[in-house]
Amino acid sequence: MVNAHLDSLMLLGRPFSKASAQPFSFASNEIPTAIRALIPVMLENRLTPPPKETYSLNRKLSGAMLLCGRLKAEVHCHSVWEEVVGNYKLG
Repeated sequence: MVNAHLDSLMLLGRPFSKASAQPFSFASNEIPTAIRALIPVMLENRLTPPPKETYSLNRKLSGAMLLCGRLKAEVHCHSVWEEVVGNYKLG
C-alpha cells in the first residue's frame, strides 16, 4: 500500500521533473490511467482514510491534469515548478 501511494505521488510529479521533456505534453498523458490502476491497492490495504486535505489536494491535481489532457495542453511544468519553489529555503 505504501508503495502504491508513493508511486502515485511520483506519477503526479512527473510533469514537473527536470527529466521530463518540456513542454510536457498532456495530450498523450498516461498518468491518470496509471494512478487509477493503483487505487484498488490503496483502498484495500489502508488502515484509516487519509486526512480531508489530502483528498482535496488529490482532486485538484487530478482535475487539473485531466483538464490539461482534454485540452491537449503543452506546459513548461518544470519552469512553473522552479518559479514557485526555486528560491524556497528551509527555516
